[in-house]
Amino acid sequence: MVMPRPVTILLFPLLVLAGCSGGGDEDKPGRLTLTTPKADRGEPQAQPGGGAKEKAPAARNGPVTAAEKAVIRGWADALRRGDVERAIAYWRTPAIAANGSQPFKLLTRRAVREFNDGLACGARLESVERDQGYVLATFRLTERKGASVSCGSGVGNRARTLFLLRDGKIVQWIRATDPPDAADGTTS
Repeated sequence: MVMPRPVTILLFPLLVLAGCSGGGDEDKPGRLTLTTPKADRGEPQAQPGGGAKEKAPAARNGPVTAAEKAVIRGWADALRRGDVERAIAYWRTPAIAANGSQPFKLLTRRAVREFNDGLACGARLESVERDQGYVLATFRLTERKGASVSCGSGVGNRARTLFLLRDGKIVQWIRATDPPDAADGTTS
């Protein structure tokens, strides 16, 4: 009976490990490579206290596209009709939302649903314009079918929201300053 040499015993596991490191896919990282994941550079990151560290959105030049306008109109129409499930289909998670408060991150579909459920008013889209990479949408507020709270005195007022869209989905929804009234220049 031939006994294996100690060198062979030590080298065999090293050769097996070396053979597992990629199999010719040089542009793919090895399975055993340990790296720290990089943060998504396109979206703000939540910070303690509910704030968000703002990162510059991917700036788009030119007018708002028909596809961007369709996403915003579709979301507003679905929510106004009380179809919250359809409204949240226009969102991607994680998303950032701020309705006159500090921005907070919506990490799950359930969080997006709760945010949309919490909007008392419905809205009809009146106009959109480009604003530093965002789409600034102006709405006329309405009652919202199925809302747990009435829109009340908000009905008929105008409101604006900044949207950041990625791949046809809402990734940021930030309440903007209300537009000035045409008659006296004050905000509603």
